Amino acid sequence: MNCTAAFAAGCALLVNASLHAATNLPATPPVHAEFAPDGSVSAVHDGQYLDLALPQHGWTVEESTAAEQTLTWPMFIREVMVANLDYAAARYNVDMALADAAAAKLLPNPTLSLGGDRDLTFHNKYGPNADGKPVLLRQVESRSIGIDQTIEWWGKRKWRIKAADQALRSAAATLEDFLRNLKLDAAAAYADALAAQRIVDELRASSNFLDALHKSQQVRFNAGDISRPDLLQTQVEQQEFLNDLSRAEDDAETTRFALSTFLGRNRGRTGFVVTGNLEQAGRTYNIDSMISEALSKRADLIALRYNRDAAESGIELAKASRIPDVDIGVSYANNGGVANDHPVDPTPAFHQLALSFAIPLPLFDRGQYAISRAKANAHQAQVQLSATELHAEVDIRAAYSLYQSALRRVTSFDNGILKNADDLLEARRYGYQRGANSLLELIDAQRTDNQVRQDADQAKAELAKARIQLERVTGVELAVTF
Repeated sequence: MNCTAAFAAGCALLVNASLHAATNLPATPPVHAEFAPDGSVSAVHDGQYLDLALPQHGWTVEESTAAEQTLTWPMFIREVMVANLDYAAARYNVDMALADAAAAKLLPNPTLSLGGDRDLTFHNKYGPNADGKPVLLRQVESRSIGIDQTIEWWGKRKWRIKAADQALRSAAATLEDFLRNLKLDAAAAYADALAAQRIVDELRASSNFLDALHKSQQVRFNAGDISRPDLLQTQVEQQEFLNDLSRAEDDAETTRFALSTFLGRNRGRTGFVVTGNLEQAGRTYNIDSMISEALSKRADLIALRYNRDAAESGIELAKASRIPDVDIGVSYANNGGVANDHPVDPTPAFHQLALSFAIPLPLFDRGQYAISRAKANAHQAQVQLSATELHAEVDIRAAYSLYQSALRRVTSFDNGILKNADDLLEARRYGYQRGANSLLELIDAQRTDNQVRQDADQAKAELAKARIQLERVTGVELAVTF
């Protein structure tokens, strides 16, 4: 039994070493974001597509600060990067793909077997021997230990490792695309929040003017300079502007809640004021070069190419799997002896060493259908890539057209509409003070100026979102800031 114990201990050490090797995952490059001085994200990661999104061994999600504060664009996008829970959850996909890539390199585990038998027929029974004397009846009992190892066909491990590595790279590129779209969604929501806040500020200024006008009208009414209908008209208009201001404040609050979904779990209870510059400088883009660059560098297309490559590796893996694996085993048995005077079957003690060899016979399942399925999967991956490339080109042209249209609308406001509305309002105020204009003309000019400014703010927000959409479909960093 000493030999048996030593052999079992050696097998245990082998199993422990195998388990230890399985936990030694490949070294993971660090992930870190870099920010430009203006707060824009200049470089999200420090490498190419595999290094883009590989996680560190422990992901951490920072808590958002639940406090009243002013929220600027740099503060907002930084917090999105470190506290967004959807991004935190998506990063584990790379963790899992990394574990799969490491597991693909492992060899099949050996199988340890322990055996023994006991004689039940003659156990504790006595019978006469050749001399007629009673002897204990027993048969040979044995104890055995063995180990079996599956030997894979070399091509299986090669293509399994390659497919897992390509799947890992696809997961990394997919995470990079997720982060890119997350930032763009956050930027679009920030543009809406800025536009809503500016509308609130403008309506508040108009409401303050009408409040001052109502007080002056009250003084003039008490002095007999204006009639009661003029005073009532001022009160009605003031109340209408207050209602407009209340609705605008509700809309701004809604956009701030929308921003909270991009931040940490405490942000739903946080009050903050959004600040920033909504204006976006017009830029000229070369649509053909943008399409060419997008088709070669967009992260989602990179992920689809890796998916296609992994599917093609799956074909080779299926072909290699047609050759069955071989199971080789070795075992040692210690057989007890039976005395020579045993009346049934005297047997001397002996030791056995056995070698086994097993291979499945591919008579029915020869892997032919697995190859057909792998080929269909590869063809599907290629068609999906081609379809996405086609959609990408169409989306880029549509986004570029939308950007040009939004830029023309903003330019029209900057080239005279805003100034004319402001000049008209000032002229009506000046004329009303001197009796040249009626109260209705003044109120109408005020409403026109408010509407023009709201339309201008919306146009600027639409221009920012059109630029964001152009960045989304091209995959090119356009450095949208506020």
